[in-house]
Amino acid sequence: DGRIARGHAAAPSASSRASDTALDIQGIEVRAGLKRTGGNRQRYEALLRKFAEQQAGTVESMKAALSIGDTATAERAAHSLKGAAGTLGAALLSEAAAEAETAIKTGRGVPQALRSLSLVLDPVLQAIRTALPEATGGNGAGAPPGDPAAVLEPLARLKQLLETDDGEAADFIVDAKSRLSGVLTPAEIKTLTERVGNFDFEAALRCLSGIASRLSLNLEGE
Repeated sequence: DGRIARGHAAAPSASSRASDTALDIQGIEVRAGLKRTGGNRQRYEALLRKFAEQQAGTVESMKAALSIGDTATAERAAHSLKGAAGTLGAALLSEAAAEAETAIKTGRGVPQALRSLSLVLDPVLQAIRTALPEATGGNGAGAPPGDPAAVLEPLARLKQLLETDDGEAADFIVDAKSRLSGVLTPAEIKTLTERVGNFDFEAALRCLSGIASRLSLNLEGE
């Protein structure tokens, strides 16, 4: 096996190896994930994008299910996240999801387990979005083509509302959606809307800060 790998270290795999190393996502062992999903780089990237989109509101959904006593749904969400993260090479995230699943199953230490899961999940999702913007090539840099400056005013206003715990933030995000859609990715808009809608303003601010950093915007204003 080693011999084959060595023989291939010539021209053909030099470019593919370069493209492997070019994909660097914090919190994910890219090589392991790529191997586990069949070694097709394009398919792996598509799976990562889908994962980032589908798992954006997972912890909030789990909390919502638990708040109405639906432990089965929360447990299923944790189990599914554990499996998907493991397959894609996000080992620490998979472990955090496994711990959340156990906590929900036993009914012990659930708030702490969900908090820990959120602290691991959010940065991984953000890292995927940063490394793999929504559109796959052909569309400039990959992110929506709009001008970031166009969303500076609505995002700064939203940040202000969130920081002052103003309930108007929920109405504001609904009205501002169309203005944001040309610049923010669908996953970013979905996550932001869900968090604001759930009045989880702290998480919404974290999401907003990630978006501002991706777009190189300063939302401090004044």
